[in-house]
Amino acid sequence: MKTLILYHSKTGFTAQYAQWLAQDLSCACVPYKSRKAISLDTFDAIAFGSGLRAGIIPGAKWFFSQVPKLEGKRLALFFTGAMPPDPAGIERAVQQNVPPEARERVPVFYLWGGLHYEKMGFVDKAMMAAFRKMLSAKKNPTPEDQEAIRMVASSFSKAERENLRELEAYLREGK
Repeated sequence: MKTLILYHSKTGFTAQYAQWLAQDLSCACVPYKSRKAISLDTFDAIAFGSGLRAGIIPGAKWFFSQVPKLEGKRLALFFTGAMPPDPAGIERAVQQNVPPEARERVPVFYLWGGLHYEKMGFVDKAMMAAFRKMLSAKKNPTPEDQEAIRMVASSFSKAERENLRELEAYLREGK
């Protein structure tokens, strides 16, 4: 099976997962900015990956615009983020980024990434500072709020190759 990993990465977590996938599956790995140089119809399986930024998965709209042209292909979306793998949060991201008509056709996989402040631009750093301030200002913060405050205080990585198991199995076997 000829597989393509296509990815958009801002701070490196999605790129790391895409490269691990490409190594594990012995397949092509192409950054989003080079997507016009490849022909998607030459692949049997295509996984598109990107990070979650302010509730948006950059590049997902483009990817889902391609889905109708890729009938018969095994497709997947994976996204990375700083949040722990919480089913409610993942479902919110799916609802916001995956068109209803694609939800049955394209499985979605969340891969815990992290935060890399050193690779963030001014706007992203400012957004994170505002988020930290909002969390810190809560009266009676929940244990989850306290954990979130601790986690976003500095750069961290939760990216681990083992997080790819389900996605790799799906791309190999459709399971």
